[in-house]
Amino acid sequence: MNKNDNLILLYQKKHSRKTHWVFIGIILFIAIFMPIYGTTLRYEVSSTLRFIFGAVGELSLTFGMALTLLSVVFSIFSKKIYLKSFIFGIVLLWVGAFMTDTQFSLFGYLFGANSQPQGYH
Repeated sequence: MNKNDNLILLYQKKHSRKTHWVFIGIILFIAIFMPIYGTTLRYEVSSTLRFIFGAVGELSLTFGMALTLLSVVFSIFSKKIYLKSFIFGIVLLWVGAFMTDTQFSLFGYLFGANSQPQGYH
């Protein structure tokens, strides 16, 4: 062999038996636990996610309001129009209104209007 020759060795990876037991455990959990406690678990998960999405929505409303107001103020007092930041602020307000069920009107258009949920009835 030369000094410049490269030797590449390929090792065959052995599959772990732990992976199979984890997979079997997940299947058994779904088969046994979910039919009995699945509905309760669904509501528990949704209540936790509602809190998280509510917090994200409030942050989105706060940053959207600040960004929109700052872009309007800077556009008034400077020669440059900050249209991208204004549009991004409006999008943040729209996302925040969607996540927190808040309504606001901008230029006659109602953001965050309540409508029938598309999910379970």
